Amino acid sequence: MYDRHSDNDEPLEDNTIAIPLCSKRTKRMQRKRAKREQKRREPASLLQLPAELLVEIMQYLRPSDVFNCARVNYFLSFCVFRNANAIGREIIKRRYAILTQCFPIPTLMSHVDPEVQAVLITPDREALVAIHKKPYQHIQPPDPYFTCTCLTCILTWNNLSLIVDFAHWQENLDNGEPIPMLPRGQKTEWNKELVDQNAAVVRKALRNTLWYAQILERHLQSTVRAIRRHQGNKGNKRRHFDMTEVDAQKGTDEFLAKSGPPSLEFPFHRDNYYLL
Repeated sequence: MYDRHSDNDEPLEDNTIAIPLCSKRTKRMQRKRAKREQKRREPASLLQLPAELLVEIMQYLRPSDVFNCARVNYFLSFCVFRNANAIGREIIKRRYAILTQCFPIPTLMSHVDPEVQAVLITPDREALVAIHKKPYQHIQPPDPYFTCTCLTCILTWNNLSLIVDFAHWQENLDNGEPIPMLPRGQKTEWNKELVDQNAAVVRKALRNTLWYAQILERHLQSTVRAIRRHQGNKGNKRRHFDMTEVDAQKGTDEFLAKSGPPSLEFPFHRDNYYLL
């Protein structure tokens, strides 16, 4: 009689394997699972925050840092320029509350009452304010069809244009390199390009508060560097502004509320930059 369980019989081996799943639904689930695992392994990033929180964070940065954020990718660029005016207003409130009082922006002509616009651009009116719009070598005259041409707006345009030009020559002033002189009564191409670039920056600031905040940031930097130059000049016995190294590093204009010598003279040419 045959015995199935004799000692000579070899043990049975289970060689069955799972049938591979190749359906489209399975592949989709595998891809989703792989993405979830990848996200778990990735470190946390600011880009994972909601746009509202990113905008809130940017309000504590310097304007130049905000513009650098906008260069990272499309999402940050969209966040910055979609909320540029709100970001700029908060930055100015936190960092440049004093400078914005010293250097307000002129009013756009499009914001002036139409009846007043017609009066401002008449030839008689243009001749009346011509002395305040004379062509400085380092400042582009305001466009009467772009900004209001009342005396206040003309002066504020000149001040903002001066800020941008003064910031351009800070390296020369720090290093003791003379600012290039312009031939009297002659125009040079490099100066025309520089003045046009400066005016383009000011025009952007009139439409975009973040650009205005950046102009104030540049002037704060120029002010700090100018005070350091005069403090380091032992032969200059004039009264200096009271600024400490802590003040200079804070990145705000709070220290400008301290007592200091007034700067009321308008620099009619770049030679006056050495004394600012």
